[in-house]
Amino acid sequence: MNDHSKITELPAIIKVAVVDDHHIFRSGVVALLSDYKDMEVVLQASNGMDLLNQLRSKRHTPHVVLLDIEMPEMNGIEATLLLKKEFPKTRIIILTMHNEEEFIFDLMSKGANGFLPKDKSVEAVIDAIYAVMQKGYYYNDQITQAIIKGNSGNLKAPQLLSKAALTDREIEIVKLICEQKTNKEIGEMLFISARTVDHHKNNIFAKIGTKTTIGIVMFAMQTRLIT
Repeated sequence: MNDHSKITELPAIIKVAVVDDHHIFRSGVVALLSDYKDMEVVLQASNGMDLLNQLRSKRHTPHVVLLDIEMPEMNGIEATLLLKKEFPKTRIIILTMHNEEEFIFDLMSKGANGFLPKDKSVEAVIDAIYAVMQKGYYYNDQITQAIIKGNSGNLKAPQLLSKAALTDREIEIVKLICEQKTNKEIGEMLFISARTVDHHKNNIFAKIGTKTTIGIVMFAMQTRLIT
């Protein structure tokens, strides 16, 4: 198990929502997360509509949603779109049995912060939760390959501008984001404050037409800032 004791910029307790229409799977995830003292499952839901209704009641505000895709009433794809619209600060990790690259690319394009097959270990899930909390996104080799193929032109990609639209400093920050550096780490490397890094990131979001960190990664791949 990885040591996360040195991870910074995290809340004392990471609040998690688990959304899956299979009660046994949902209960199993909740039980596994209960072993981690810095995590608390504050919400369980059986479908996307159930999740949104609970969030709208303002009883619970999770930092991270572990979201299944195939569910009745409202599936995970529909829920992802509404979550990003109504609760943009909430991080979404897709847990599903689907692992086709086109499927992964589509979900990441819609705003999901991470993707994991359901057969992954609990350690992988925990790593993904920490990653989306600290960096804004989680990706592994499978996600990277999906994004590369998605940006090859065979799949529909978000409309993104040329890298010429970015300043030299913004390009530096894009490259460091792709190295999974946090705002604090980027600031230390560039001798600027974390708040200034955040300001640059907001400018990058506006220029390339995305609202997510994974969108920045997709942009970097599309414009060959990274290979």
